[in-house]
Amino acid sequence: MSYFLRRLAFLVLLVLGLHNCGLFDDPTTSSVSCESDCDVTITEKPEPQPTTVEVGGKLAQSYVRGAYVWADKLVDGEGDLQWENGEPLVLSGENGDYQLPGITGEFRLVTSGGFKQDSAGEWIIGASPMVAPAPEPGQATTNVTPLTTLVAFEPALKEKLSAYGDWKADIAAPSGVSGNLLRIAKTVETFSSTLSGGDSPVVSDFSTNLKSLGKLATSLNSVSGDLASDEVLKTSTSSAITAVVSDPALVPNPPTEAQRAALISSVEQSVQGIAAAIPATDDAVVEDPTLLAQIEEVLDKASISENVTITFNLGGGNVHFKTLIAAIEISWIENTLFLTANVSGNDLSGLDYNWSTTSSALSVTNSTAPTAQIFDFDNTEIRVSLTIIDTAASNFTDTRSCTWQTNPTICEF
Repeated sequence: MSYFLRRLAFLVLLVLGLHNCGLFDDPTTSSVSCESDCDVTITEKPEPQPTTVEVGGKLAQSYVRGAYVWADKLVDGEGDLQWENGEPLVLSGENGDYQLPGITGEFRLVTSGGFKQDSAGEWIIGASPMVAPAPEPGQATTNVTPLTTLVAFEPALKEKLSAYGDWKADIAAPSGVSGNLLRIAKTVETFSSTLSGGDSPVVSDFSTNLKSLGKLATSLNSVSGDLASDEVLKTSTSSAITAVVSDPALVPNPPTEAQRAALISSVEQSVQGIAAAIPATDDAVVEDPTLLAQIEEVLDKASISENVTITFNLGGGNVHFKTLIAAIEISWIENTLFLTANVSGNDLSGLDYNWSTTSSALSVTNSTAPTAQIFDFDNTEIRVSLTIIDTAASNFTDTRSCTWQTNPTICEF
């Protein structure tokens, strides 16, 4: 027998011996096994570790602070648009910043609630909920805006929106964004407010509100022509409203025909006003107070409440965010200064307040309450400080100061 045949016979016998003693290395398993009479060393294969990513950016309508932001887990490409225990969750900070660590698997970003600024610089509650797809490879910043919301529901809109500029951009940036993109973004916000604003919203549930925005994304994706034109935007929003109120899963008690017509008329009127306020250009347009004031006037004339009024529940468990001092307001009425704390957090129970002042001649009354007073004030220079202790968050402490200037004085942090 030749050397080659002897080697081949040896290998065959070796394989048969290993098979007979129960050793079988399946590359799809994490380990191998061997019967007790098999003298073979077993090597365990290491378990693959899930890749963890961190995502950050801005929440922008105008900037939205104090909003919930979480990574909605996708299963077979689908998510439930609700926060579930185990999904990374944070609150957006000043200027809409957020940073969401510890994300694994497939996901999309979802936001709920928060405060946005109006044309006077006041923070108003009731920002529209938003969605954004997971970042693409190499994407350093993931902004969440009305435009990313459209793409999250209809990925085919990526290419159509890209014709006007970067649909992933921070639309509230001081440098501005394409006028065409800003037109579309403000239309999405207005659509959300039309259905979910006011005292008697057509849509009052959080996930239903987002699914309604999905109807708008589908409507925009189905039309041809210039997406940023006032005619296409009016047609798309009116078609989407009809689709929403005709879907019993979204609106079990639909409005009457007259009410539906009024909704469509209001949204078309507002879209026309938005188009008049924001030029159809690929050049940058800044969302400044002047532009915001114009849009507020448009919504007021169309009888659309800017504040979205929907309910949102943390369905998967209880989460406590550290309470922060958002602002201190100082008002002078007759000879009394009224001190008012504006704090942000999802649980405002169990807070300890402590007001103080730099004045040696004046003292603070009700210094352990959210609203305190300083009597016998004569318009002299004075600075007040507030410290809060959040006992539900391991006695987390936040301290801020505000110097009296004009009536009223509002210090935002």
